[in-house]
Amino acid sequence: MSGIFSRRTIAAIAVAAAVALAVPAIAVALPRTMRPAGSSSTTAQANQATVTENLRNRIENVLRAREARFRAASALLAKRQERLEVLASKVESLGADVSAVRAKIEESRQLLEQAREREQVAAQTMRGVPDAENRRAAFWQARSQMREATQLIKQSRVALREAARELRQIALALKEGSEE
Repeated sequence: MSGIFSRRTIAAIAVAAAVALAVPAIAVALPRTMRPAGSSSTTAQANQATVTENLRNRIENVLRAREARFRAASALLAKRQERLEVLASKVESLGADVSAVRAKIEESRQLLEQAREREQVAAQTMRGVPDAENRRAAFWQARSQMREATQLIKQSRVALREAARELRQIALALKEGSEE
């Protein structure tokens, strides 16, 4: 123990040097399956396939939820159209002219049908996003189509609301006329 380094210190340095030299050699000698991601083209292709499949699954989940909401809103709107049609028939049987109300209801039906068609086109476009060359452009196109479908269903709702207001005014005028 008279020297600067004891046997124990020299042994520790030798072990550290052996480990430092052996670790890079082991990393190079790893089989292909144990190499880090991105080290070969097959790994990159497998990663891309996984990303595409994950994107496809996420899109399907979003579309499933959107379809359920759209279907519910569409069914509610169709139910209100039918109810307003029945009320218009009752007011018409009392002798009032409800042609403007029926025209608004028909406009609402047409807008709802356009919204359904646009929603289906948007869903198909969205399903094509993972396979598109330019995913971003395909996504933005599908998104704008979905927004158009939403706007159409809102326009249908507004047209139906206007029909209900007109029918109410006609019914009130009919009621005032019968009281006099």
